[in-house]
Amino acid sequence: MASSSTATASASSSADDTDRHHGLVPSPPPPTPSNHSLSNSFPSDADASFSRLLHQLLVPPALSQPSLPRRRSLIEPYPPVVPFDHAPESGLLLSAASDFGFFHLSGHGVDGDLAASALDESESLFCSHSISVNNMASVGFHNEDFDDGDGDSIDRSGRDRVLVLDASGNGEGEVLSSLPALREFGECLQKLGFAVVEMLSSMEEGFCGNPFQKEIYKPRCLLWVTSHGKDTNTARFGPQMAKSKCYPYVVGLQYEMRWWRKPYRAIGDSGELITITPVPDSILVTLGDIAQVWSNGKFKKVRSRPQPTSVPYDGGDDSSCISLTLLLTLQLDCIISPLMPSSEECSFDDDGGDNVGDNGRRKFHGFCLEEYAWRVYNERLPVKEPLLRYRI
Repeated sequence: MASSSTATASASSSADDTDRHHGLVPSPPPPTPSNHSLSNSFPSDADASFSRLLHQLLVPPALSQPSLPRRRSLIEPYPPVVPFDHAPESGLLLSAASDFGFFHLSGHGVDGDLAASALDESESLFCSHSISVNNMASVGFHNEDFDDGDGDSIDRSGRDRVLVLDASGNGEGEVLSSLPALREFGECLQKLGFAVVEMLSSMEEGFCGNPFQKEIYKPRCLLWVTSHGKDTNTARFGPQMAKSKCYPYVVGLQYEMRWWRKPYRAIGDSGELITITPVPDSILVTLGDIAQVWSNGKFKKVRSRPQPTSVPYDGGDDSSCISLTLLLTLQLDCIISPLMPSSEECSFDDDGGDNVGDNGRRKFHGFCLEEYAWRVYNERLPVKEPLLRYRI
């Protein structure tokens, strides 16, 4: 019985094969077990791998929010505190000058009460009519360049009010004589300014000699008195600083009052907005464009005068913030050029030539301070590097 069934199945299979071979549409031979296994597994595995590869290439990786880099609009450097009453650590002053362009000066001997009294007297200047019309002529420009026709002695460009006094005693003797604290405070800052230049000249890789001692350059000391409005500590501070007046200088000095707890704002060497955390009762020293040229580009500079961001007195809506900055600068007829070393002594070449010394070729052309000061003062902190046109 089993043999009969087997024979019947074989006959049926044979008949089916005959029909497939002789039918109208031929059929492919059945796959071998090995081919059948490959056709079911290998192509599908390859397709899956290829799909995964395409997915990795085409789909961006999902990043978690904390891992994304934060976009920072302000740079918050931490400059060193340089002692004045004793020798600083080796390399401390050089690092402050070359890496930051500013530093805090401690142990300077300027009394904090004197600084506060000078600020109080400065505030009265903005209500005084004893200053000649258009006080901005103190920087050396002509009165008609700034006269707006209202007879006001205060430069009211932007939101800040600015007064400039010649602390060297040229032209503002009567004004300062009626303000004893301000006069004494200005004299103290003058002495510190010259001492800082000597510090920068004495250290290794600093200025090539002190140009003031050699009487190559004639100094000027300007007291820059600014009344900052109540908008100083708002989000509009950046645009406000872009409208602030600026003037070329060697070093700037500003007493850091105890009540100024919030950071200063300033424009850095590359045009960035920087914040400077105050150190109470220290002197904030900034290096200016002239210092950068004298160092042949080794020192960084601060393009603007640092401005406080908090109202120091009662904090009321109508209060203002008075800041005092002494700018140690030069006479307008000076030619500014790098202080380059020679084989025997420092060469103070002010003719704009290419003086080559031990530190390599000069990086700046010589230029007239008056022309440069006019451009810097009127362009109001330009986006472009103001010294760019003088670089070699």
